Amino acid sequence: MIVTDFYCTKCKLQCDKRMKCSDCKTVVYCSKKCQKDHWATHKPICRVHNPDEVWGIRILSNSVTAKAGYPSHYFRHELISTNHSIFTRGERCPVTKHIGIPLIIYNTGVCERRATGWNEIAVKLRVETTDGFAPDIWQHQPGECLVIREDRKPLTQELLETVYRFISHLMSYPILDEGWASWNGLLNPSVWQMYAKIYYEEQEVAGRESFGRFSPLVD
Repeated sequence: MIVTDFYCTKCKLQCDKRMKCSDCKTVVYCSKKCQKDHWATHKPICRVHNPDEVWGIRILSNSVTAKAGYPSHYFRHELISTNHSIFTRGERCPVTKHIGIPLIIYNTGVCERRATGWNEIAVKLRVETTDGFAPDIWQHQPGECLVIREDRKPLTQELLETVYRFISHLMSYPILDEGWASWNGLLNPSVWQMYAKIYYEEQEVAGRESFGRFSPLVD
């Protein structure tokens, strides 16, 4: 096995070559094939790194886009300035913090008084770990929302979709008389990583090549 600190952005395997994207120089590949296969995913965020900006995702409300298809149909990559209010008024997503993907979500409907609309994805990202419900302010049509990683790593559509699917999967568990079944045994990095690995593989088999291999070391 090659011992190195570099992992291919596409296949996520360790590699002894650092073939960086010639334009942005922010991603590494092990081969020309992996670079070519990953281009559709990388293209929207192919930009030279600026320490004053973070790649996040805007989640569109259900009312402004199709109500069918993959969750990623609701996502738009967005460069967010480190001066943005999301860093002061955004809210941590409790479930994602437990699984090792710390996300911050920003309710534009409330914080910017923008037009609102139902946003199922945003609401599920914001649910509490204790009862499976989001706070009341999120139940009243938050509209479009912004999401970033608290560690300021670029947030990809594939990862955010998988996180959303994982939370939806948790919420499918039976409801007990006194409330939601305990998530204590499920909210940990190991359970999340196994779910994400299987989900990525299923999506790749389904023809969604942008998913490729999931690796907790680099995602």
